[in-house]
Amino acid sequence: MDIRPLDLSDDADMAAAYRVECAANQYVRTGWTPLGREARILGWRTPNGWQNHLVGAWDGTTLLGFAAGMNSADTPDTAWIFVWVDPAHQNTGVGSALARAAEDASPASTARFVASAYRSTTAEIAALTRKFASPLGYAAATTETVVELDLRDARLTGPTAAPGYEISTYVNGVPERFREQVGQIKGLVDAEAPNGELGWGETPVSPAEYAEEIDLWVAQGHTVIESIALDLNANVAAWTCLLAAADPDRPAQIEGTLVVTGHRGHGLGAAVKLASLHRAVENGNVSRVRTSSDDQNAWMRSINTRLGFMPVETEIILQKKNIRT
Repeated sequence: MDIRPLDLSDDADMAAAYRVECAANQYVRTGWTPLGREARILGWRTPNGWQNHLVGAWDGTTLLGFAAGMNSADTPDTAWIFVWVDPAHQNTGVGSALARAAEDASPASTARFVASAYRSTTAEIAALTRKFASPLGYAAATTETVVELDLRDARLTGPTAAPGYEISTYVNGVPERFREQVGQIKGLVDAEAPNGELGWGETPVSPAEYAEEIDLWVAQGHTVIESIALDLNANVAAWTCLLAAADPDRPAQIEGTLVVTGHRGHGLGAAVKLASLHRAVENGNVSRVRTSSDDQNAWMRSINTRLGFMPVETEIILQKKNIRT
């Protein structure tokens, strides 16, 4: 087995990585539908605020698996590590070797490694942690429950308005006059929600970064549906984003929802979510919607339950300190 970097500009390397990623995910995630190949590769190749480093395990010309090390400019102390191994070559040490190689290739600024995985049951999560993550030094930082709403059967009842607020929905980008405030809110989503031991801080998104993200999503074939609530001073008080894929078989994803401190308790979180869901129905190519929230986020979990979302998967997020030798 030969472990070496994957060339992001090499079409053959990226096609092989896409094949392995799809096979690995479909092996453990029932009904998982991938992004199209070109859209996924475009995501790897577009920096969009991230430094991506891919390393592959090869047997001759056959890619057995690969790992990704990802660093965001906003959090240079944290490196995300992801590993995918062809099911035919799992449980042979390939994944562990790839994880270590990705860690070794991380920038000098890296103080901790963070990883995540999805499984259908908590028992599968426990087995993955015990057999794979723990021997590599990772410990659970938090868990999230992934929930899904079938829009074909959903009864989207509830208010999409709130006294003293104006709720609007936009497709493929909010107007420029709102982008700075929306970027501030996007940077609070992880920091203000429960996140276990992760300790996320604020990571505001500039208007230019916001535009780059929208451009990437649209280039990948997504439809971006955002709903915002404005107060009487025309300030953004709440925001949510729903990302619909080009493939109707792939569930749309709610990227985040936040109500600004001082505006909570008025039903704005549910209202903006409902507004986006109604637009997704009107869009016509969304049949299912997924989202997730930390298992300690009782407020968001209660909103999702009232809207009709049902649990489908568990996500575990793990971390370990980086000790340079």
